[in-house]
Amino acid sequence: MPLHGRCETMIGVAMERMSDFLNRLCEMVLIIVLIAMAVSVFLQILFRYLLNFPLFWTEEFARYCLVWASLLGAAAALKRGEHIAVTFFLKSFPKSLAHLSVILGRTALLLILVVMILGGVKLVLITRVQISPALRIPMAVPYLALPVGSALMLFHVITSFFHKPDGTRHMVRPGKQHNP
Repeated sequence: MPLHGRCETMIGVAMERMSDFLNRLCEMVLIIVLIAMAVSVFLQILFRYLLNFPLFWTEEFARYCLVWASLLGAAAALKRGEHIAVTFFLKSFPKSLAHLSVILGRTALLLILVVMILGGVKLVLITRVQISPALRIPMAVPYLALPVGSALMLFHVITSFFHKPDGTRHMVRPGKQHNP
């Protein structure tokens, strides 16, 4: 279920547009990062096993791409409503209680994301002088994925609070069941 819907206010509409723009940008960067990771792994295999000359930087580069892809992918999945959700109890709740449960869930997620952003920023500041062994880049670059991905998710969650409370567009829609 996408994390977008009909907004009641001008601020909500503006935030929804910004959320959509950020998600499109996030998805484009995610595609680039995944392609770069795949090319890096391919080069590692090619050079190690066919040319018998392993590249020293590809494994580290692929690892950092995976970190970025995981957090950007989490933000894109949150926007689309594609994270795993337990909806068993929501389906049995009255509509008002189900809506309250969704709001409480979003509030809890909001608090967790704030903690992740603050912890991520602290980690970036601590590691900004540390250099990675192979790529020789500041370790703050791979660790920056945590506050950036969390901030994107936080913006999507905040935007979802501006949606109409009619239950049509939620991260978890009461009564909606995902089939694998």
